[in-house]
Amino acid sequence: MPCCLITGASGFVGTNLIAHMEAAGWAVRGLARPTSKTAHLASHEVEWIIGSLADRAILKRAVAGMDAVFHLAGRLQALRHDNFQQDNVLGTCHVAEACADQARPPVLVFVSSLAAGGPATERAPRVETDRDQPVSNYGRSKQTAEQAAASCASEVPISIVRPPIIFGPADHEGLKIFQSVKRFHLHVVPGFDGFPVSIVHVRDLCEAMLRVAIDGRRIQPAPERDNDSLDDVTAGTYHVTTKRVLDYSEMGRLAARALGTSALVLPLPKFAFWTLGAASEATGHLTGRPHYLNLDKMREITAPGWVCSDEKIRCELGYQPAALLEQRFAETASWYLEHQWL
Repeated sequence: MPCCLITGASGFVGTNLIAHMEAAGWAVRGLARPTSKTAHLASHEVEWIIGSLADRAILKRAVAGMDAVFHLAGRLQALRHDNFQQDNVLGTCHVAEACADQARPPVLVFVSSLAAGGPATERAPRVETDRDQPVSNYGRSKQTAEQAAASCASEVPISIVRPPIIFGPADHEGLKIFQSVKRFHLHVVPGFDGFPVSIVHVRDLCEAMLRVAIDGRRIQPAPERDNDSLDDVTAGTYHVTTKRVLDYSEMGRLAARALGTSALVLPLPKFAFWTLGAASEATGHLTGRPHYLNLDKMREITAPGWVCSDEKIRCELGYQPAALLEQRFAETASWYLEHQWL
């Protein structure tokens, strides 16, 4: 039976990946922080390793004997840039180095973010060979983390997955859309010109990660690259999405339809979001806890769009979403209701 380690295993994507890997016949080991809650995963046969990405000894023990490592753990919000550096960059570096220390290094699949590449519109969706132009500190930290992982490519088979917006069961951020629609029949969108986005359901993302681990191309070690061409650098990088591009307003309508209700789509000027971001940033510094809608997130929300093409993973690995978006939103709404999140 093949074995895998999932870092960040108790989080949104990790929770879904555990179930997906078990269904695929893999034994699962999970890395979680001492403060992480794992009770909701008691029904799964997970071997838990408790520790942080800063603990090299724990990481070395966690990756020992694994066939694949799915690196999901990281920081989404931070009060200071060095928090991103510590968790996203150094944490990824430590995971890659722990893999390299093994006599038989496992395949390392690093789940990064479209934010590492930067914004793009439906007219010119981002592809893997585009030059990176991240606009947020979070995106820059993910880009740097990818580079840190790639530095071990001569010792570890490494692939990178860059998902856009992820939604599905156990998603706390996507829950906010459903809550607004259910309670207030309202969906707020940034700007008046439309905000095109690519999205992916978490179960489709999990299937994509599994395919990348088994059959995906790997990042090429620097000495083997052809004049450091972008095609070689990005050989092991994959976007994954539903292919269908949405305007952000449509996400509210899909959530409303899934809940059997309706919602007013309310566009607001982008300066209103900057004001919200500034207030959230100030509150975060006062309380010592970063808010999701902070100034760094505003740099992403006020971009022209976040659209990517996943033609590469479809052509190379036969990836296809397993269901239409309408069905996926309905499944997500049902999960929220069943678990009393709504």
